[in-house]
Amino acid sequence: MTDNVTYSIIKSSAARQALKDDRQQQEASSSRSPRSYHVAIALGLLSTILASMLLLQWILYRGSKCAGCPHCPDHWMGYGDHCYYFSVEKKSWNSSLEFCLAKDAHLLMFKDSKEMEQVSREPHLLGSPFVAPWVEPTSFLGIAGSKNVPRACGQIELQNLLSQEFYWIGLRNSSGWRWEDGSALNISRIASNSLVQNCGTISKGGLLASSCEVDFPWVCKKVRR
Repeated sequence: MTDNVTYSIIKSSAARQALKDDRQQQEASSSRSPRSYHVAIALGLLSTILASMLLLQWILYRGSKCAGCPHCPDHWMGYGDHCYYFSVEKKSWNSSLEFCLAKDAHLLMFKDSKEMEQVSREPHLLGSPFVAPWVEPTSFLGIAGSKNVPRACGQIELQNLLSQEFYWIGLRNSSGWRWEDGSALNISRIASNSLVQNCGTISKGGLLASSCEVDFPWVCKKVRR
């Protein structure tokens, strides 16, 4: 009888101790959960801050690279050391020349056949695949509408060069075909089928003569500043 009572007391005491241990474990677990939650939030915020700082440094670095780039005015496109303006309007050759001169530029003249080939390579497409050493941020009004030029110093394709049939350039027949600066045309032949066609255009097919009074779009060119 005594042994049974003693066993019951021990069993009851063990049960109470086990219940107490379970409660302590539950309390410890519940106290750790909010702490872990706050630690996770803090780590997430720290990661976000670090990522933002890295992104800001990258943006500042890219901006500093472009700070030294030669620039072209709005609505002009950069290629090499020059800026080009492809008009949307149409004017006569003389009016086109006046427009370019007013912009401290001249009608497009080619220094060599390579440049001419690059500009006239695919005029029927919205995209001529030549590469420019610099492209500054600008909103270029292409022939088929506006197009944003990326903010970057590096090699990038210039698009929307020629999309119409003919563009006035700085070439005229005055005692022989000469460029606007007086130099003779010696990089290509110009097609002409009339004595009144005394002004030069560029098209998909190369250089073509036209009457100077016809209204065409035009291309201006000037040195980057």
